[in-house]
Amino acid sequence: MKTHSFWLRLSVATLTSSSVISLATYNLGNIPLTSQAIERQKLILNDNQSRIAKWWQSEVENIGQDLSNPELHSRSLNILQAKRHSKSDITSENSQVLESILSSHSKNRNSASLLTKGGIVVFSTNHKRYAAYQPLKNTTTTLELFELPRKPLNFFTDSITGLPSISVALPIHSEAKARAGFLAIDLNLQMLNKQVLDNSTALQGSADSPGSYKSYLVARTSLDQATFIAPPDSSQSDYKFKPLDSAGITKALDGISGQGLYLNSDGIPVIGVYQFLPNFRTALLVESPQSEVYASSRHKALKIFEAGVILSLGFLLAGLTIGRRKDKLNISAPLHGS
Repeated sequence: MKTHSFWLRLSVATLTSSSVISLATYNLGNIPLTSQAIERQKLILNDNQSRIAKWWQSEVENIGQDLSNPELHSRSLNILQAKRHSKSDITSENSQVLESILSSHSKNRNSASLLTKGGIVVFSTNHKRYAAYQPLKNTTTTLELFELPRKPLNFFTDSITGLPSISVALPIHSEAKARAGFLAIDLNLQMLNKQVLDNSTALQGSADSPGSYKSYLVARTSLDQATFIAPPDSSQSDYKFKPLDSAGITKALDGISGQGLYLNSDGIPVIGVYQFLPNFRTALLVESPQSEVYASSRHKALKIFEAGVILSLGFLLAGLTIGRRKDKLNISAPLHGS
């Protein structure tokens, strides 16, 4: 009986020890893997942030060129100072010349429009906008050219397209230096979104990294709702924006940049880094699934646990075998004695 008890205790002790060791191996192994993942994510984030800055600098320069174009200024004043406006103005000489001038910088824009001081569209490269009302305070960001590179821009849902939007309005002055109206630029957020890549050139040629990376931009369309800034490239035309929520998104949109372990919007545990981009009031995030990052430490921990289970079962089987032999010897000993 004592023999049985010894082997049973040894089996339980082995199983317990292997469980503790495997758990410690997993947790300790995750520490360097977490650090490695975060360092790589920071490289990707910085790379994306740099591309976004260059994209915006290029568009600021294009807007400056448009505003300094004498022909654009003259044609804009002709339209803005007209006593009456009608839809037939869309095909007028002034409108056609403006469309031709603005087409050279159309790549990063959904549209370019002229707004009266009251916010009425009297010209637009998107003809559907003609005669629409475009608020100059609540949605569109009204500012001077020198403010454009750094001033935070409003992010809102466009009432015409239903899409997340950023629109800027810059004043056009009359010869008397008075505001005659505004040149409004509706930014193409899909082009902004394309500056964000899942990987970084800084990681090329480096050792294989644990886990994959996902980079994306998020912004608030209302006080209590955030979503992607643009539909994915592969999405259908009827793509529906879904609300996004995670600890990383909330902190970044509150102006707090950092890193951590949290559940993403799909409820998947991730490691992520996040950065607030004040220019566009958006959050830039780079995330990796914890299941992928910790795969190697989990594999080691499972191997240790499996070895412990096999060893524990071995001790248990050995105890049973030895016990049976002793039982047989104990039974046969009295028979020989008689």
